[in-house]
Amino acid sequence: MRLASGSYDNTIKLWNAETWALIRTLTGHAGWVNSVAWSPEGCPLASGSEDGSVRLWSSPP
Repeated sequence: MRLASGSYDNTIKLWNAETWALIRTLTGHAGWVNSVAWSPEGCPLASGSEDGSVRLWSSPP
């Protein structure tokens, strides 16, 4: 099971929800990430940023 978190450092962090180990850091926003949501199927992951952008991440691990 994975958990996604948005951050003030403009990244999304993907975590292993059982061990709390960091799996991956996604970069691409110019402002802090204030929202993240998985699709019902688990992929893609959507993220929204203070810079006004929305990104779809098509293949997070």
